[in-house]
Order: sequence, then C-alpha cells, then structure tokens
Amino acid sequence: MKIPNCLRTLLLVFPLLLSHARAVSADPDISIITDAQLSPVASHGLTKLIGILERKQLTFETLTSTDAAKGRIILVTGIAHGDGLAASLLKAGNHAVPKMKEALTIWNTSWQNKPATVVSGYDDTGLMYGLLDVANRISWSTDPSDPLHFVKEVTSSPDIKERGIAMYTMNRAYWESRFYDENFWAQYFDMMAQNRLNMLEILFGYENGGFMAPCYPYFFNVDQYPDVKMADITTEQQQRNVTTMHQVIKMAHDRGIAIRLGIWDHVYRGGVQAGGNPDFEYREGHPLPWQVTGLDSTNLNLYTKAAFAKFLKTFPELDAILFKTNNESGLKESELHAFSLNFFETVKETAPDMFIDIHAKGLTDALIKSATDMGIKFRIAPKFWMEQMGLPFSPTHINREDQKNRRHGYADLLRYPQHYQMLWKLWNGGSTRVFLWGDPEYVRRFAASSHLYNSDAYSVYEPMATKMESQMHDAVPFQLLNPSYSYYEYEFERYWNFYQTFGLIGYDPNTPDEVWDKEFEKRFGEKAGPLIRSALNEASWVLPRIVGACYPYSFFPTTSAWPEKQRLGDLPLYAKAEGSDLQQFASFDEEARVLLGELETAKTLPSTTSMWLAQLAADINQKVAEAETFIGSQDNKEFNSTVTDLRMLANLALYHSRRIPAAISYCLFLHTQDASALDEAINHEANAIEAWSQLVNAAGDVYADPILIGKKPLSGHWKDELVLLNGGLEKLQAERSAFKPNGPATTSPSYKPTDDPENSKYFAISHRAPDTAAVGLPITIQVRVHAPAGLKWVHLQYRAMNQYKDFEMLPMSATGEKDLFQAIIPADQVDPQYDLMYLIEMMDMNGKGFIYPDLNKETPYKIIHFR
Repeated sequence: MKIPNCLRTLLLVFPLLLSHARAVSADPDISIITDAQLSPVASHGLTKLIGILERKQLTFETLTSTDAAKGRIILVTGIAHGDGLAASLLKAGNHAVPKMKEALTIWNTSWQNKPATVVSGYDDTGLMYGLLDVANRISWSTDPSDPLHFVKEVTSSPDIKERGIAMYTMNRAYWESRFYDENFWAQYFDMMAQNRLNMLEILFGYENGGFMAPCYPYFFNVDQYPDVKMADITTEQQQRNVTTMHQVIKMAHDRGIAIRLGIWDHVYRGGVQAGGNPDFEYREGHPLPWQVTGLDSTNLNLYTKAAFAKFLKTFPELDAILFKTNNESGLKESELHAFSLNFFETVKETAPDMFIDIHAKGLTDALIKSATDMGIKFRIAPKFWMEQMGLPFSPTHINREDQKNRRHGYADLLRYPQHYQMLWKLWNGGSTRVFLWGDPEYVRRFAASSHLYNSDAYSVYEPMATKMESQMHDAVPFQLLNPSYSYYEYEFERYWNFYQTFGLIGYDPNTPDEVWDKEFEKRFGEKAGPLIRSALNEASWVLPRIVGACYPYSFFPTTSAWPEKQRLGDLPLYAKAEGSDLQQFASFDEEARVLLGELETAKTLPSTTSMWLAQLAADINQKVAEAETFIGSQDNKEFNSTVTDLRMLANLALYHSRRIPAAISYCLFLHTQDASALDEAINHEANAIEAWSQLVNAAGDVYADPILIGKKPLSGHWKDELVLLNGGLEKLQAERSAFKPNGPATTSPSYKPTDDPENSKYFAISHRAPDTAAVGLPITIQVRVHAPAGLKWVHLQYRAMNQYKDFEMLPMSATGEKDLFQAIIPADQVDPQYDLMYLIEMMDMNGKGFIYPDLNKETPYKIIHFR
C-alpha cells in the first residue's frame, strides 16, 4: 500500500514525541527535549540518535514539554532561532550559532539544575548534522553510565557549501538495479547525510551507446513529437520512472541532500557516444532497444525546447541541472550555439530559479555572455585534473595538447569582473574505480583549492562510477568481489572512508582524527585499526602521484584509461610521458637531458618520484604486515579485502618506481644510440614486471575476472596486463637484437638513482607571500633562502591565473642582506583581468633543485589578488 507523503511524515515524527522510558528503573537514562515541530530532515537525525540509544540499550524519553523530563542526562535539540527550549538556552547563555545554512552547535550548559547538552542548528540540516554527530559519538561509548563521554562541544559551519557525489547511468541494467531499489537509496542517502555530503548528481547519458540520449523519453513522450521515443519503453514504465525519481528526490531532501540531474547527451549519433563498443554504433533506421528514434537536425531544437520544458515541470523540486554544450553530446559544431541558447531560454521561461551548472568543455564566451545577460543562475563546472585523480591542487601548467582550450582545468575562465562561480569537479572516476581510498589531508588540500575564484563547491565521482560501461544494457551486473570475500549489501559500503573524508573534511577541514580512528578501530580492532588507517592514508597518494608525475597524456579519458589496472603502454610509449603538471614534474626525457649535461631544472625529477614511490610502497607493506600480526587468524573479510587493496597499491607504486629508471634509460638510448642504455632499460623493465607480477599475486582470487568497467581492453584483470608487459619486454629484446645505430653513437651515462624522496631538506626557506597588490604598480617578491651546499641560482616563475599562458621567469637577485633574494614583476607584465600566481625555483651547488611552495605539503604556488 502506498502511504501519502503527509501521513508518512506523521508516522515518522509521532513515535518520537512519545515517552520512551523502557525502564529498568523508574527514570530513564536520557531525556530528549525537542522543538514542538520537527521537519523530516531534523526527524531523520533524531531517528538515527534513537536507533543508537536502542542499540546501546539505554533508556530514554522524547518530549516537547520541559515539565516532565526525568532523565539523569538532558539532551535539548532544536533550531537556534526557533521558539523551543534549545533556542531559549542558547539565547540565555549568549551562545550563538553561525547564521549560515548547515551551521550547528553542540554545547554543554545546565537546565533546572541538571547538566544539559544543547544540540542545535541554524537550519534543519545543521540540526540533523549535530544529532548525527552525537549519535555517532554515543556509539563509541562502552560505559552505560556515561554515554556522552565522547560527545564534544563544537560550533561549526560549512567550509565548502556544496559537497557533492556524482554517479553515472552508463548501463541500463545496473542503473535500474539501483534506481528501483528503495532500500539502496535509503542506505546511500543515510551514508551521505552521516558524512555531510549534501549534493547528489545523477548524470544521464555519457558514452553509453545511446541510453538516455536524450533522457526525456525515459520519463515521458512529448505529444507534439510522437515519433521521438525510446524503442522498448512503455507508458507504464515511463510513469514508474517519473514516480521513482520523485521518490528519490524526496528521500534525498528528507536528509538535507540536493539533487542535480545531468543532461549530457542531446541526440544520439554514435562515434564517441558509443563508448568504444562497435555494437552500439548509430545505424539509421535500425535502433537498438534503448536508443531514442525520431530525432534529427530538423526537429532537434523544437523537440528539446518542448521536452526540456516538460522535464522541468515534471520535476519542479529539482535543485539543479548539469548541462553539456560540446560535440560529445551528439551535437554538431554548427548546432551548438543555437541549441544552447534554446536551452537557456527554456530555463528562463519555464523555471527561472533553476540553477544550471554548465560543463566547461566547449563552452564559448558568447554562451557565457548570453547566460549572464539572460539572468540565468549558473556556474561553470571544469574538470579539476584531466579525467583522473591528480594531486589536490589545480595543475600548475597543464599539458600543451589542451592548453589553449577548455577541455580541462580552469583555462581562461577565472577572469574579472566576476559573473559566475565554479563547481570544481574532480573526475576521479578514471582513477579510483575499485581500490579503497581515503586520506583526510588530500581532501583538506583539495577543499582549500576549491575556494579558488571565490567559489565554494566541489563534486567527486563515486567509486565504481563506470561499472558496466560499454556492456550490453540487459547484461547482469557483475559483483566486484568474489562471493567468499564479500562483506556488504551494497558495493558503496566498501568505500565508506572515501565518502567520509570527502564529506566531513569538506564541511570542516579541522574534523578531529578521532572520527576516523574510532571507525577503523571498530572495524579492525584497537591495534590493527590505526595501522590500516595509516596505510590507507599513504596508499591514497599512489594514484595521484602516478597521474601527476609519470602519466602519458593519451591516458586522459575516464572511459579509456584506468591507472589502477593499466601498465600505461609498452615502454617506448611510457617513456614519452610528460606527467600532467609540466611546471612541477620533469619528464623522463628531461631527466635524460640532465644526465647528459644538457639541462638544469628545479622540477621534481622522475628519479625523485621513483624513490618517493619505493619508500611509500615499503611503508605500506610494513604497516600491513604489522596489522596482520594484531588481527591474528580472525576471519575478518573486510580486513582481508582491505589489505589486498593495500598490497596491490604498494606493488603498483613499486612497479612505477622500477619502471621510471627503465623509461629514463630508454630516453638515454634514443639520445645516444648507445646499446648499453637499451640494455639497462631492458633490465629495469624486467624488474618492473616482477613488481607487477607481485601485484597479480596479491590480487589472488579476490576480484571478479573480468572486471567490466569499460570498453575492451579496459575491462579485464591485472593478469591481462602482465601478459602484455611480457610481450612488450620481448619487443624490447627483439629491438636490442636487431639494433643498429641510427647515426653516430655516443657513450650514454647510466641512470642515476637518488636517495631522496624529496629535496626540501637541502634548503631553508622563509617567505611572506603578498595576498594583494595594487593594479598598475610593479610587484616585488622577496624570499630568504639558505642552502648548506651554497646556492647556484634562485628564479621566480609567474603568470596570470590563465592556463592559456606560459610562465615567465625572472632571476631573483641577492639584495645584499644575508640570504635575501628579490625579483620585481614589471607593471606592464601584469594582466589585472586575472589574479597572479607565482612559485620560486632554486638550485644548490650540488645540483639539487627545489620548487617552493612544496607540492608534498601544500599548493605549490602562491596567488596574488588585485585591489
């Protein structure tokens, strides 16, 4: 029987207003005093609190009147500016809650001569967050006489206002296995609320063979265009989809979570939209069952205007729309501008208050101006670091292949005067697909970077985001872990620490470590838990460093690149890699030129990254081994699965640590035509393959084989890559056998390993960065640098916050004051349309280089704003 929403809310709230004294004694342990009226959002927090009290077998009562409270512990909950007891106590105690959405306080005071804890929020969501925090901390207590032992006073408000998770709908069977499962959504949204994630983006379309391209026929037909339809959907199914989407949105809203729907594909024409599956290609007159027919250039704009208007009217409770305006949406270049204007006009006419996030790739200045002139409420959503998880700052210098377009990064969009903000989208879905991930420091730095351009929103893709991509739409979704290793109901539960860190740190960068510590202890024990947490924190930097420092740029896309699993090509291709921050990391070829005496650079050398990865791998393995001694022989499936991932990530780090010397040696071979350099490359490659073999052994039979997560050969297993690596080694050996110098050969130096995972220890640096500067005046930058080996040079690198621009270098001259260096940026070299960014390079007399700020510790550049 379907329960009306009003009755559902009444049934939820009513039991909370009854006395719950389950007495062993006459008086309950806890009295919970609430506001007279509770919203569904606040009720969710209270329900979870009561659930914990019941689980802990604590007696309690819930009251709206203060007269009859008998508990020895008083919890007072309510809205800070309401008319309940919580608001009265806050006012009487002169204890303020920040006037910001989602702000909260947990405050100890007294009431009627009893100690009382006030849990309050500026709004319902803030109150819910406070109640969920108290519930979580009560769950840690082991002393029934002191259930609030771990509850701490706190007053906080969100650092990042929008902290989002994004999910794809790449495969119909997989999507609908979740979409129609109310229990899935209840648990997913409960997890998001607990972790203070407040936006879910559901993206329709995207390289999936035409499913939801466009999305409208999945929900309804448009009377004026009866020929535009999805082949195998009935009216009843469409009605079910509309009803289910309404339910999903309501369930989210009842937990303080907004919903953004992404309209990615506007018409299906195959090509990149087919997702690499030739069976999905567009064949006019022969649609596949899930594809939309009847739409072409003659009716595209008119149909979309009518369908999108109906979509907005069908789902008026939606919080935002994500809109894509480039040729990967099925549109031709000649159609993009008029189509987008049509889209904006429909928003303005039908839902003028609807918020639109516009994908940056393909977005033109003309469209930005049109959206601004129309008064559209919009942001721009760039890719933070390619379509991978790079390091937690916007790349200092993106790769030249896309430097002069808006494919990724902020491009030239951060200009003033400012007319929009940014939604920073971390396209981690290509990197963090299956391995566990979680590190508060990474998220802390990423969240700080998300304030760039006065912005306060980010979104990250859920783990396993591309599950079943490029597979037939009626295929049964695979299970990631083989049955004997599975320990959860839904796969997202496996990634609890990923969601925890991206939500809680985004809300409060100073979230105390005990939040993570207690969860790891609960799952793995008091001794093994901290070790597993530390190992996972370290392992979570393996992929970002690989992507940043030694990644071939051709492995940019989410749908064709998977650094967790791919070897990244045969050695000749790998050796061409430049990494994906050209200003911070030297390429393999650049280090070869350093060894040849042709180049001097302060960038982080690949040999340094090699040592960094090797040490990281050793640290992870050591902590895993120690944790195993504490976990003993217990059959803890989550522990077994977790250490599998940690060992695999350690071996992945070791693989790249060993392959870097192979790449540099191969570059030396190309420069010198010295066969001994090729011999060294072959030997290093064999060592790297040994590490990959260890990775395969660590995987064992834990994971499905194949893992269906994209087109062939992206889907598969790590052992498939081992075959390819051995094949690549045979090619190198054949190249060596057949080698004849191509021109005169010179003697090659050998690869030179380093003992240092980073070079900061060779320099003592003191620098006060100017936060602002006046327009039209020169800018003086000073730094104090001391190097025990002596300084060879200090350079200033600067440019506008415009990725289209290259850095300009100025030598920093000694001022005459001890260790003080200075450079002056001329006024005519500064573009006041943009903020200015700079970094400082230095080299000592032993050839040790370093860039300040230190990328291992903070964003590796400083930003000056103009006043």
